[in-house]
Amino acid sequence: MAKSNRLAKLVKASSRLPHGMRSTLLSKTFGRVVPMVGTARIRYELVRHDQVIVSMANHKAMQNHIGQLHACAMALLAETATGFVTAMNVPDSAIVLIKSIQIDYKRPTQGAMRAIATLTAEQQQLMQTSAKGETLVQVSVSDESGAEPIQCEMLWAWIAKSQLGRQAKA
Repeated sequence: MAKSNRLAKLVKASSRLPHGMRSTLLSKTFGRVVPMVGTARIRYELVRHDQVIVSMANHKAMQNHIGQLHACAMALLAETATGFVTAMNVPDSAIVLIKSIQIDYKRPTQGAMRAIATLTAEQQQLMQTSAKGETLVQVSVSDESGAEPIQCEMLWAWIAKSQLGRQAKA
């Protein structure tokens, strides 16, 4: 069974709400914690220990010069999904950090996009029992056609919060 950190407890507390209200609450709350997520209007559709699903409408503020979601907006969507599924599993004494992002843009997009990040049971166990580590988080990013116009690889690390302060001073 997955251990609960503060983020997981917040998500669990919201589970009593109807899906639409829960999604709106989580989206607004996380958008305040991570302002870029709020600006992009990322919507949290599902948040669990093993999977996070987020989506983004093709709205003007996130479009490129040809009316599609900007490449950076697509990267933000994938980074948000993988980051939150990682954050659901690390202890409160740790902080998650993106270590590496690899994105291949395969074809033009159609409309809104959705990212689905998943963790295996082994990855969850590693995060919940190790003070620090890293893992490659699987993510698929699709558009309204159902196709995956980008392929991503996101490497996340977690370290003790106390370690972050020491590294900044070095």
